[in-house]
Amino acid sequence: MQQRQLIGLGESPKGRRSVAVILIGMTAIAVGLLFFSSLAYFKSLDRETAQTQLRLYLRSLNDTFDRHQHLPFVLAQDFIVLDALSASENQVLNLKFAQIAAQARLEAIYLMDTNGNVLASSNFDKKHSFVGQNYSFRPYFKKALSGKRGNYFGVGATTGRPGYFVSEPVRNELGAIKGIIAIKLDVSELQQSWESGGENVLATDRNGIVVLASDYDWLYRAIRQLSSQQLSEISGSKQFGSIAVTQLPWKHDGTASISVDTKSYIHAEDEASHLGWRVHFLLNDGRAQERALLTTVVFGSVITLLVGIATYLRSIRIQSALLNSQSDRVLLRKTNKKLEAAHAELAQASKLAALGQLSASVVHELGQPISAFRNYLTAEEISTGGTHQSTLKKLNGVVDRMENITKQLRFFAKPGDQKIELVHLQDVVSGAMELMQRDIELANVEIDLQIEDQSLSLHGNRLRLEQVLVNLFKNSLAALQEASTSKLQVCLKRSGDYAIITVSDNGLGIGDRNLDQLQEPFHTTRASGDGMGLGLSISSAIIKEHHGWLSAQNVCHGGAVFEVHLPIVPATGEVTK
Repeated sequence: MQQRQLIGLGESPKGRRSVAVILIGMTAIAVGLLFFSSLAYFKSLDRETAQTQLRLYLRSLNDTFDRHQHLPFVLAQDFIVLDALSASENQVLNLKFAQIAAQARLEAIYLMDTNGNVLASSNFDKKHSFVGQNYSFRPYFKKALSGKRGNYFGVGATTGRPGYFVSEPVRNELGAIKGIIAIKLDVSELQQSWESGGENVLATDRNGIVVLASDYDWLYRAIRQLSSQQLSEISGSKQFGSIAVTQLPWKHDGTASISVDTKSYIHAEDEASHLGWRVHFLLNDGRAQERALLTTVVFGSVITLLVGIATYLRSIRIQSALLNSQSDRVLLRKTNKKLEAAHAELAQASKLAALGQLSASVVHELGQPISAFRNYLTAEEISTGGTHQSTLKKLNGVVDRMENITKQLRFFAKPGDQKIELVHLQDVVSGAMELMQRDIELANVEIDLQIEDQSLSLHGNRLRLEQVLVNLFKNSLAALQEASTSKLQVCLKRSGDYAIITVSDNGLGIGDRNLDQLQEPFHTTRASGDGMGLGLSISSAIIKEHHGWLSAQNVCHGGAVFEVHLPIVPATGEVTK
């Protein structure tokens, strides 16, 4: 009989199939999300790696080109170089150039006249000597002849080897250009280091032609279509000698992805410091997919295993739950009774907090009248000379009783003295938040507390200042009752010689009323019985007692903001303005 009851309470076969389908679907979705999130993560890592490697290669290229930028200018100032332009024999200069080139590890240093004829060269004794050659067609010669430094990359017209050329004009005492001095830096060493690095890196010039590359087959091929004018200029300057520039199958697949010869790469690029070159680093795109697939297989297997175990445990739990349902219901009833008792205790605590807040208002309103009453009785006793001693004694007893009552009410508000002392505003904010903590929790309000300066303090009464914030908090909570998402922001900051406590919410705002109307006694926007309208009036009076002021305004996106401005005590060592 018991077994029949358990089967009747259990899941039907159709329900079990539905659960199984849902679990399989959720597992498939989880594995798919795992793969794509892993792929995105590993691609982001590869992009960071590509950027790091790119910076290394870019630095090596810039360092190579920057190393000898100054040398042509220095040589152009040498009087021996200037004299060689008018000499018939330049063997001394040839030897000097050869020595400097060997020390600086340059391929060549050479001097040309204004017609582009080489008069002296460091390789004067080599097979492919520059002496006697004419390089007036080179752009670096034309640039130096115009009075500026020339920078150029090209395949040597004499040697057939690529190099980086830097040129400077040689001027006489009057500043007239009498010749051109140039150096050629051999980039084959840099090319070889890139080839042996085992990574995909290349540099392109202004026209998008590959001038340096880790893959030799990419050299002197364009990554974009060249115009007929560009091809004509390249041919006229013999930049690449007899090599014909062809198109490299280079295609952008996205902002950080390209394909070359049907291979996909993660692409990072940046501009070099000379010649308008751009350095490109390519990282194989397949690495991220392989790692993402491996991660998916490993963790997908774990997820599938866990789902299987969870399904098995679920069936056991269902059977156990059915057997223990009766005992659970009994326990639930007991728990509900305990919750009801706890709810009653919390309601009582809330009432006590409300009584404390009301007591603070009553004490504040009755304090001055009782004090005035005491003064009037004293004056009457002096002026009558004790004629009505019995009546005055009774009245003084009444005043004593009233003061005793207010002291008891003050205890309900918050035990403590009413004297003026050094008060830390951070403690004031914290104390008010503690008083209102229960109301805030019941209203389900999100609190944003910002203490920008913890050292702000003033001479005043902490209890009165806390009462101000309690009133402002209560107004905000009342305004947030109809808000879909309740937010209350409290900020303590400094502005000059004043501290500013800001209380803002996203509730109904203050409407078309101004602060003067809101501060009038018994002016309230709440329903009858919800409030007496004394909160802002009392708060404004307390703030004025502390030589401050209160401001309020609506917020453009909904809600209201109240600002309490209070003069602060300068910190130790601070000079007041």
